Amino acid sequence: MNGSSRWKSPDVSRRRFLQLSSLTGMGIALAACVAPAPTDGMQEEPAMEAIELRFQNWFNESDMHTWQIGLDQFKSERPDVDMKLEYAGWGDTTSTILAGAAAGDLPDVFMASDEHVPPVASVGLVLDLNPYIDATPDINVDDFAAGVSRGFNFWGRWWGFPYDQSTWGIYYNKGMFDEAGIPYPPTEGQTQWSLDEFVEAAAALTKPDGEQWGTQINGGQYLNSAFIYSAGGRNYDDDGRECLISSPESASALQWMVDLVYKHKVAPTAAELAGSGGINYFASGLVAMEMNGQWSLQSKNAEVEFDFDIGFLPIGALQSTVTGGSGFCCSNDSEYPDAAWEFLASYTSSDTLAEMVGRPGRGIPARWSATPAYLEAGGKAEHPGAFVEQLSWAFNDRATLASPQFNDSWSRHYGAIYDTGEGDIAAALELIQEETNEALAEKWAAVTIEV
Repeated sequence: MNGSSRWKSPDVSRRRFLQLSSLTGMGIALAACVAPAPTDGMQEEPAMEAIELRFQNWFNESDMHTWQIGLDQFKSERPDVDMKLEYAGWGDTTSTILAGAAAGDLPDVFMASDEHVPPVASVGLVLDLNPYIDATPDINVDDFAAGVSRGFNFWGRWWGFPYDQSTWGIYYNKGMFDEAGIPYPPTEGQTQWSLDEFVEAAAALTKPDGEQWGTQINGGQYLNSAFIYSAGGRNYDDDGRECLISSPESASALQWMVDLVYKHKVAPTAAELAGSGGINYFASGLVAMEMNGQWSLQSKNAEVEFDFDIGFLPIGALQSTVTGGSGFCCSNDSEYPDAAWEFLASYTSSDTLAEMVGRPGRGIPARWSATPAYLEAGGKAEHPGAFVEQLSWAFNDRATLASPQFNDSWSRHYGAIYDTGEGDIAAALELIQEETNEALAEKWAAVTIEV
């Protein structure tokens, strides 16, 4: 895949974003386009034939109102096009596309993360956007962030456009910190906590018998990659052809995560979370710090009644964290590829992303020109810019042909250790690396397009 291993995003300081905010301050006009009335003596042109585009997505009830902003905008631009929404969960995206291809039943447009795209683009299921980009000079693909774009722009071609770019941070309950007399986690313009400093704070905020936890984490590969990178480890090589996760650095990072739960006992176990009946620990005031992504700000503003804010993730040996994100692609066998492209271009335009993704707190827009809108989404949080600032030291090596197999192997081998606190992490990483490299060899051998 294209892209250097240690790319750096543009300067993303809060001051710079405030300077850029004039680019997106006016938002987007959602008024429908109205055709001019015919003049006397002229016949009205016949109405355009209606087109239906099938749009596979993982929208849900809580955020549908924000996605509707972009749908309404496109409808005003193309009133002849109806978007038929079809749900497929995030975890089912790749398998659903592959199954649809086998049945000759692909959607015209589909939602995908940076991890979902390479496996389906490599077998010819995704529309190559380069001809459309070349014919649309003002599309400005250089505006898309490099980190998330690793999963949408590879082998010299664009296969889709991202809508957000993610980092993880610490959402924290300010009242709990005040009660304990502990300084708030470092945020914009400050120096991150070390891993030891984080543990010390979490321990001081933990009360016995589950009355209050210092932190809440998870065993997912995405969050854990932040600590793998910060320890000096990697998931893959620069080209995405070899899994490199079996290393002392990666093992130490994952051991630190497991120790938070089972050694330091500052975070609830997976079993405790599963047995809680779906309680939101942070919103319910049961946890002082929650490690979560920038996408969670929208729900935090809707659900959390106390004062909260956002701080940086702690770091290990290196100032490095993970980034990624999601976007949209067009099917290669759509009956209406031009209309699908027009929808994609509209739905990921700077103005639409600012209104649909940034200002509601749904996520940091993937276009740098729209990213300042996220700074307006804080609600009770004073420092949403902490997520943005972390993009300056964020990295992504997770978008490969074997992403589904890698994640499955991760869940079976490391996930079992995280869930129980028992097992050999180094041995688990050896198995994950071995199985992933076998899958990579098979997937690269099965590529059907020019690379």
